[in-house]
Formats: sequence, C-alpha cells, structure tokens
Amino acid sequence: MNYDEDKIDEYTIALLYLVAHERHEGLGARAWKGFDWDTLNRLHEKGYISNPVGKAKSVGMTEEGFLKAKELFERHFVKETKTIPFPKLTPPAKKRLEQIPEQARKDVLENVWCSQCRTMVALQLREGEMLRHTLVLRGTCKRCGSEAARVVEPV
Repeated sequence: MNYDEDKIDEYTIALLYLVAHERHEGLGARAWKGFDWDTLNRLHEKGYISNPVGKAKSVGMTEEGFLKAKELFERHFVKETKTIPFPKLTPPAKKRLEQIPEQARKDVLENVWCSQCRTMVALQLREGEMLRHTLVLRGTCKRCGSEAARVVEPV
C-alpha cells in the first residue's frame, strides 16, 4: 500500500501527546510506545523521541518532540470552541429588551421560528435594534446555526 509516511508520523507524534506521562518542563516527557515500529524509528530519526528499541513500554520524548506533539494534537484532535460574541444592541433596543420581565425575555429568546428546522428553537442573539416602536432581534438558530430573527411588537 502506498501511504504518506509524513502524515503517519504527524498523527503518531500527536497521539504520543495523548499518552504522554512524567512530564518534566524543559526536559520532555515519557509516552507509551504502542505504535508501529517503523513510525517510531522515523520519529527517533527526526529527533522527537529517544531510541524506541528496548524492553521499556514507554519511550522518552525530547522537549522539542513533546511541544510538537502538543501542537499537532491540538491541531488535529481538539474540538474548536466557538466564541459567542456579546450581542450588539443599539441603546434603544437594549433599553426595550431590559423592560421585558426576565421570564418573558427568556421565553422570547427560546421560542423563535427557524425556517430551516421548521420548528420553534432558541435564538443565539447577535444583534438587536428598534425599527420604529418594534424590537427586532437577529441571531442564529442554536440547533442548526441558520439565520433567525424575533420581532417583539410594542405592548
């Protein structure tokens, strides 16, 4: 089989971070060596780990290898956290929204029609403005991420 050894090495060093233990700042760490021998030998040749040949069940990681493993592990395996921006409300919109009782405000934001989901969903509020005497809240559906809006008419 023809495969990309560099890519195999990259994922293997990333996974070594997952099984790393005995971390010593500036000196590297140890990691369990339950990976393909040819790959471990290539990582040794690149200077990321100590010689994997031996009876020990773990291998030493150089400081460079540990830091590279951490970087690659975070790149390939850590879920991206989506930062939710603070809603941008015009001053009149903010004032109007604050006039709505807390439970009613919660109901307003949790009962928005999503045309994509075709049901009522919660709104991830992004912005709000007053159009004449009507409060218009815009954001995204918390279920599918599509654009959604809620209109709050004057009482």
